[in-house]
Amino acid sequence: MQKVLISGYFGFDNFGDEALLYVLVKHLVELGVQRTNITVLSNKPDITSNIYNVNAVNRWNPFEVFNALLTHNKLIFTGGVFQDKTSFKSFAYYFLQLFFAGLFGKEITFFGAGIGPFQRKISQRLFNFGMKAVKWISVRDQASAEYISDGSNVFVTCDPVWGIEFDYSFQKLIKEVNWQLPILGVSLRNDKYLKSRHISNFADKLSRIVNGMKDWQIVLIPCTAQEDSPILYELQDLAVKKVNEPNRIIMLETFPSLSVPQQAGVLASCDALMGMRYHSLLVALSNEKPVFGLIYDQKVKSLLDFASQVGVGFRDDMEQPWNYFWQNMQHSIDKAKLTKKKVHELNKRNIEMLKKVLT
Repeated sequence: MQKVLISGYFGFDNFGDEALLYVLVKHLVELGVQRTNITVLSNKPDITSNIYNVNAVNRWNPFEVFNALLTHNKLIFTGGVFQDKTSFKSFAYYFLQLFFAGLFGKEITFFGAGIGPFQRKISQRLFNFGMKAVKWISVRDQASAEYISDGSNVFVTCDPVWGIEFDYSFQKLIKEVNWQLPILGVSLRNDKYLKSRHISNFADKLSRIVNGMKDWQIVLIPCTAQEDSPILYELQDLAVKKVNEPNRIIMLETFPSLSVPQQAGVLASCDALMGMRYHSLLVALSNEKPVFGLIYDQKVKSLLDFASQVGVGFRDDMEQPWNYFWQNMQHSIDKAKLTKKKVHELNKRNIEMLKKVLT
């Protein structure tokens, strides 16, 4: 009997990681795994269990985590959890799971994972040691593959969220947005490189869109509400002071309460998206929409390069890339369409690997 334990950054109300979990659970069920045989390590186990109709245990309880590792024969990691940029403590948390799963002889899989960056030599060395126990590896980009010392069993595929389905039922509920008119979605997150001057600059550019482009709406999307909302509110406050129609700059406060497919539908409904959040950009691209990326992390740059989209770092001048994006939007749309075709084949490899994992 297949008993699958899933580890990642789950239960933190982060759209991207919840989307990864949603897609993975869906694939496992479609491949014949009973939901009663799927367990997730979660920050909010009761909520995770209710949403996905699977088992969930408290990721912070070492006894529950240890017992889950003992009683499941397969461990699947997904998301960008193996890195030490956030903190070494975060890396150590996942490494210990990897180490003990290998010690217990469990079959370990990386499913469309993001690897790195590693800022400490000890992190890379420990990771190399732990990877000796991993049987199946698919990573979301070439940059991730380069952190794996033995690349003989590594499949470079794509992020599994490329295959998520969109639910547009939210459009009937959210009346403050006219979903039939053009929408620029905006996704920002708290980051040490994001300064007040950047937010002021964004507000100027958004206000020019509202004042100069008929019917366009600005929809501010908090993909992780606790982190993103304060910055987006600050941006909204600055931007509405500069426009004649402030009702066209909308903070989507209900986003966190939507289901994962509905949240994906919101991002897919945007006619263009300016974003920092990796999965906000990815979902827009998966619906063949152009994106302007704000590069705070290597994974965002990798995604923009992969999809041939426009982006800018916070230390760079934004004016020229921003103008280029709006003047050449059809080019970005064409590149997004080509990227979607490419990832359709790559995502098949993720699913094929998962079939092998389960057989």
